[in-house]
Amino acid sequence: MKRIWLVLVIACAALVWSSAGLGQGKDDARRFFNAGQKAFAAGRYVEAAKSFEEAYRLKPHPAPLINAGDAWEKAGELAFAARVFQRVVKLEQSSEQDRAEATERLARLTPKLGTLELAGDPSVRARVDDDEFKGGDRVYVVPGEHMVTLIDVDDAKERKIDVTAGTSRTVDLKTLLPGKEKPDEPAGAAAKPVGGPIDDPGPGPDQTPVKKGGIRPLTIVVLGVGVVGAAGAVYFGLQVNDAEKKYNEEPTQEELDRFNKNKLFTNVCIGAAVVGVGVGTFLLIKDLGRKQTKPSETARKRLPVHVDLVPLAGGAALSGSGRF
Repeated sequence: MKRIWLVLVIACAALVWSSAGLGQGKDDARRFFNAGQKAFAAGRYVEAAKSFEEAYRLKPHPAPLINAGDAWEKAGELAFAARVFQRVVKLEQSSEQDRAEATERLARLTPKLGTLELAGDPSVRARVDDDEFKGGDRVYVVPGEHMVTLIDVDDAKERKIDVTAGTSRTVDLKTLLPGKEKPDEPAGAAAKPVGGPIDDPGPGPDQTPVKKGGIRPLTIVVLGVGVVGAAGAVYFGLQVNDAEKKYNEEPTQEELDRFNKNKLFTNVCIGAAVVGVGVGTFLLIKDLGRKQTKPSETARKRLPVHVDLVPLAGGAALSGSGRF
């Protein structure tokens, strides 16, 4: 019986101690949160951000994280702010409203920042400048050069990556292991930047760079529309004159309708001619100053294009068909 009472006393003491510890942690979190609010109100934004993050560490909740992100943004540390908002989006305790607010703030910051995609297993730890991340992370960074290396790997390679605002670069963490070469690089080859801006796709599979001065099929098509429009304007203009002459000789509703229809077609063709020749000339000037790309055998089979002027009831339409 004495043993049972002893066990019960020990269990109650442990429960009281753990409850006191939890209460103490909650009180500390509230203390740091209040300190962050005071620092934020006083304009000490870095201090406020660190206090809010400490409050989150003691009691995980999206509210102090969102406040920390706002404080980092006020302090001009946009990359830190974006990383905090990114954590809010992924946080399990975040509500839909919390995620929506964090996503909105991220959308505002992203055009001013670059991103590094750390390709690799989540168990692999990496350092970007002075901060630690893991494989699979998307890291928001300020535009400029950043150093990427592995953590706790002897003789791991370092890679310097240059990132511009609004672009993303990918780093394969496997290539930073000792003795590993980058994909498609022979042994001993000089290191090159990994990845590239997302808006720089390079030549496509059906293209190889050649000399300047190439004229694109699109330019030819637009100029062709202008020529067809001019020819149509001449043709329907003659029909207008003929209909007008016959109507003057014998005024009938049929001749009047023919006159009005051909006049409409003439105006449409004149508009097509003006637009086609104008836009085509502009594209031609641009083409003469750009790098030409030679289409492959597959691409050359897609070039034929047909342009037709199709009369419709009460108007006309220009139609084009083909594959580019």
